[in-house]
Amino acid sequence: MPKMRELTSVDADYATIGPNQKTLRQPIAVPATTLFNCLTDGPAWKEWLGIDVEWTSPEPHGIGTTRTVTTTGVTIEEYFLAWDDGERMAFRFDRTTLPMQSFAEHYECTPGGDGTCELEWSYAFEGSGPLGGVFAKLFGAVFGLQNKRAVKKLAKLLEADPQRFA
Repeated sequence: MPKMRELTSVDADYATIGPNQKTLRQPIAVPATTLFNCLTDGPAWKEWLGIDVEWTSPEPHGIGTTRTVTTTGVTIEEYFLAWDDGERMAFRFDRTTLPMQSFAEHYECTPGGDGTCELEWSYAFEGSGPLGGVFAKLFGAVFGLQNKRAVKKLAKLLEADPQRFA
């Protein structure tokens, strides 16, 4: 198993202003609170993003909450920097097996006024080590493509059964 690395501590703004920054937007035909509830449901992440999520802090979750994410050959320990129930959350990677120096994500659930919402998913990251720039380009391309597919899958998951996370 690859060695866990400590990452540089970043704040909630990093996801929108850091290096290699990207923002995805996806309209979803459910209320913003339903979207947020799905984002706080650990097993749901496997369905739309293909990752296993284990909350390592007790409820209620909020700023300071931690969780561990795993996927094929990768482990990530996350720390939540922002949390407004029903509206937004942001976290950074504290430790990971990936060759990263820093990483953060921000999820904003904006109501559409007609029972719909928009997900705004921002992230930024920096690779580490002598091949950090090469890793960042490759990771950015793969992660970006994966996430474009994932937000569409998330919308389909929620719209197929709007009451599941209501």
